[in-house]
Amino acid sequence: MSVEDFVRLRRSGLCASPRLEVRLPVSGVPTLVGIDPFTADCLRQYRQSNDGDAVDNELPISGKLLSELDRSVLLGRAADLARWRGLSLEGAEHFQLEEVDGVPRGQLLTDIAVAAQLASAGRSTLLILLPAVETEKTPLPDGYRGQLQDYGVQPEPLVEAFLLSLDALGGLALLVAALLVRSVYSFALEQRRRSLEILVRVGVSARRLRLALIIEVLLVSIIAGTLGVWLGERLASAMADGFLGTLSGLFSVDTFEKSQPTTATWLGMILILALVVGWACADLLSLRQARWGGPQAIGQGAGRGQARRSRWLGSLGLATVSLTILFTTDTLWVVFAAATGCLAGVGLVLPEVLNWLLLRAERHYSTPQNRRPLLEWSCSEMRALCRLLSLPLIALAFAIATAIGVQAMVTGFESTFARWLDQRLQGDLYLDPGQPVATGEWRSQLGNLSGVTAVLPMVRSSGLMEQGPEGTEISVDILAVEPASPLLQEWPFLASKPKLWSELSARGALINEQLARRQSLALGDRVKVRLGTNALSREVIGIYADYGRPQGEVMLPLSLVPDTSPNRYSTFVLGVSDIDQIPWQDWPEMYGWMSGSRLRDQAGLKRAANAAFARTFQMTQLMNALTLTLAGTALALMGLVIFRMRQGSFTLLHVAGVRRNSLRRRLIAHSILVTGLLGLLAIPLGIFLGWVLVARVNPAAFGWALPLHFYPGFWLQVWLLCLLIGAIVGTLVGNPVRLETLKGE
Repeated sequence: MSVEDFVRLRRSGLCASPRLEVRLPVSGVPTLVGIDPFTADCLRQYRQSNDGDAVDNELPISGKLLSELDRSVLLGRAADLARWRGLSLEGAEHFQLEEVDGVPRGQLLTDIAVAAQLASAGRSTLLILLPAVETEKTPLPDGYRGQLQDYGVQPEPLVEAFLLSLDALGGLALLVAALLVRSVYSFALEQRRRSLEILVRVGVSARRLRLALIIEVLLVSIIAGTLGVWLGERLASAMADGFLGTLSGLFSVDTFEKSQPTTATWLGMILILALVVGWACADLLSLRQARWGGPQAIGQGAGRGQARRSRWLGSLGLATVSLTILFTTDTLWVVFAAATGCLAGVGLVLPEVLNWLLLRAERHYSTPQNRRPLLEWSCSEMRALCRLLSLPLIALAFAIATAIGVQAMVTGFESTFARWLDQRLQGDLYLDPGQPVATGEWRSQLGNLSGVTAVLPMVRSSGLMEQGPEGTEISVDILAVEPASPLLQEWPFLASKPKLWSELSARGALINEQLARRQSLALGDRVKVRLGTNALSREVIGIYADYGRPQGEVMLPLSLVPDTSPNRYSTFVLGVSDIDQIPWQDWPEMYGWMSGSRLRDQAGLKRAANAAFARTFQMTQLMNALTLTLAGTALALMGLVIFRMRQGSFTLLHVAGVRRNSLRRRLIAHSILVTGLLGLLAIPLGIFLGWVLVARVNPAAFGWALPLHFYPGFWLQVWLLCLLIGAIVGTLVGNPVRLETLKGE
C-alpha cells in the first residue's frame, strides 16, 4: 500500500484512513502507530456500542493530534512512555510525551507524519482502514481486496466472567452472613424474652414495643453496615495489587482504578441490609401475640412436624429443579444460580439429617437390651443443639462446601496445568523474535547454531471459519506447525484419530477444546477455514486441551499458511544437545539478526506461566478463607451462648450423682460430635460444588473443562477444623454445673 492507494480510495468516496505501524528493532519498545487525524474522524460514525447503537469515540485522539500539529507528540500509557524515554534513539528526546487512558498496551499513537520520520529506523507497515459496511454501499475499485481486521476474542467477556465468579463468591458470603444474622437475632429475642414480657405487663403496648425493636435493629444495622463498607474498602485496597496482577496477566490491563465508595456502593449496602434485616426480623414482624417469647412467637409448637415435612418437600423440590437447570444451561449466571439453588435445597435439611441420625441413636440406647440412660440423654441433648443451632450449622456447611469446592478447582487446575505444560513444552529453548520475521530464513539460521538439534517453527495467524448452514464466519486463531517435528510427538489430546501427525499433513486439522465446545465439533467433522484469499476444507482429526486461553484455535500444517496470512507471527522451539553447555543467553548479543529477541528456557517459561495463573486464584482463596472464618467464629460464639443456656440440664444430672469432670467431658463431646457430623455431611456438598466449578463454570466462562480430582487429605483437614471448632466451644463453656440455677426450683 502507498499514499497513491489512499488517494484513490478517498476519491472513490470511501471512508478510508491510513495507519502506519513502525516496529523498532529494540526489545520491549512499544510499537509506534501513526494515524491521520484529518480522516480518522469519518470512522467514528461507525463506532458501535454493545447494544448496536452508534456512539461517540470516548478517546478523541484525532482532536489531540490536530491541536498538536506543530509538535511531535506521542500519546500512550505511562509504562509505554517510560520505555520510550529509555530508548537511545537519535532525535527521540525531541518528542513530546503525553499520557492518555484507553490506548492499547504496547502502542504509542502519533500523527502519521511523525511516524513516517521514524519509519527508516525500523520495520514499517502501511494499512488503510475503512468500515466493512462501506464496501456494501460503495464497492472497492478494481485490484483491491478487503481484509477483516481485529480478529480474535475481545477481553470484555472474560473480565465479566472473572468478576461474575467473584460476585458469586461474595453472594455466598452474604448468604452465610444472612443465616448467621437471622440466628443471632432469634437468640437475642429469646434471651430478652422475660424483660420484654415485663415491659408488656407494666403497660407498654405490643405495637409500640415492636416499633422500638424495629428502630433498634435498623440503627444497629446502619452502624454495622457503614463499618462494613469501610472495612470492605480497606480490604479492596489491600487486594488491589492481586487484582492488578491478575488483570494484567490475563486481560492486558496496566492500571487499576482505586476509588472511594460511590453512591452505587451505598445503595447496594442499603439493599443488602434491607434483605438481611427483613429476614432477621421475620419473627418480630410476624408476631401475633402480646406475650413475647411464647410458643407461637418463636415459631415452635404443635405445627413443628408439619413445618418439618414442608421443609423436606420444599428443599427436595428446589434441589431437583436447580439440578435440572444446571444440566441444561450454558449461561454462566444461570449456572451460578442453579448451583446456589442445589446448595440451598440440600443445606436447609442438613440439620434435619443430623437430627434424624441422632434420633436413631437415641432410640437405640433406649431399648431394654441396649439401655444406657446417659447416652440416650446425650443424643437427645445433641438433637436439641441441632434445632437451636440449625442456621449457624447451615452457614458452616455452606462455608465447608465452598472451601472444598474452591480447593478442588484451584489445586486441580494447578496440577493439571503443570502436567499439561510438561507435555506441551517439549523443547529446551523458546525464541520470540519480537517482530514478524521470515520463518524459513530464521529456521535455517537457527538450525546452524552450535548445539541445536531440532527447530520447530510455530506460526500464529488469524483466520475465518464458516459456521452453520447460513455460512456465517467467525474469527479463529491459527497455529501452524511442522507435523513431522520430534518436538510435537508427545502432545496430549482429548480425542484423536490414529496416525494423527501424518493425517494432519495429508488432510486433517486439529482444533482446541474451546472451539469444539462452542461449535459442537467432533472427530470426523469438516471445518472450512479462510486465510486471506486461501480457502481450506479439512477434517477434524484431533481435539486438544488449551488451558488458560479463551480463543478458538485451529492447528494446520505450516505449508498451508501463506506468508501473507493476517497477523502472521512466528516463534521457534529449539531442541539442544546440552542446555548447560551452550551460551544460549548470549545469542541475542552474539548474532545481530537475533537482536531484540526474547529467549527463554523451559523452566523459566513454566515459572512465568504458573505465576500468571497463581495470581488468578488468590482472590477466590482469600474470600473462601474469609467465609470459612466467619462461619466458624459465629458458630463458636453461638454455641457458647447455647451451651450456657443448657447448663440447667447438666446441673440436674450432677445433683443426680454424675461427676462434674464427667459432665464437662460429655459437654465437649457433644460439641465435637455435632460439628464433626456436620463436617462429614458437608463433604459431599463440597464435592458437588467442585464438580460445578470445573465441569460447568469453566466451560461456560472460558470454553474449557478441567478433570475433577478428589483431595481426601484436604477433606480431612477441614473435618479436623470442624472438630477443633467444636472442641473450642465445649472448652470455653467451662464448668457446666451451676448449682445457683436450682434456687428457684
